[in-house]
Amino acid sequence: MVYIRPHPKAVLNDNSLNKNILPSIMITKKRLFIAGLIALILNIIWEFSHHSLYIDLSGIPKYSHLIIASFTDMLIILCIFAIVSLKNKNLNWIKNPSNLDHLMVVFLGLIIAIFIEMINLNLGRWEYTAAMPTLFGIGISPLIQLALTGIISLIFIKQIE
Repeated sequence: MVYIRPHPKAVLNDNSLNKNILPSIMITKKRLFIAGLIALILNIIWEFSHHSLYIDLSGIPKYSHLIIASFTDMLIILCIFAIVSLKNKNLNWIKNPSNLDHLMVVFLGLIIAIFIEMINLNLGRWEYTAAMPTLFGIGISPLIQLALTGIISLIFIKQIE
């Protein structure tokens, strides 16, 4: 039988766990909660403001659909923030995002929006009214939504932090 001894620095006593790791975890959870709440509020405002540009073919009642879409948008923005966090190897970038962080949020928001719109238009889940401006067949409103609400979320988070 082989016994592998843990590295001395890998063993934490209760005091070091409480002093070093727990506050960091709590701050991270607080940032994620604030980021999610801000993204949700912004996307609820966006969805309710722009719903008249769509013809909903999903069969879901209008208000339920708008709320579901807003929660989905919030989760997508949190996933975008998680991707940027992986690039930065921490969540602290949210306090002071760099130009590259902003660019990544915009780029990922645009790419994800294009895929969402292409899929749902092709599946017939919704269509655009004549009032929706389009670019290459994709509505401008949904195209910029994730990028814009993601950037605005970062601005609000920075002001709160």
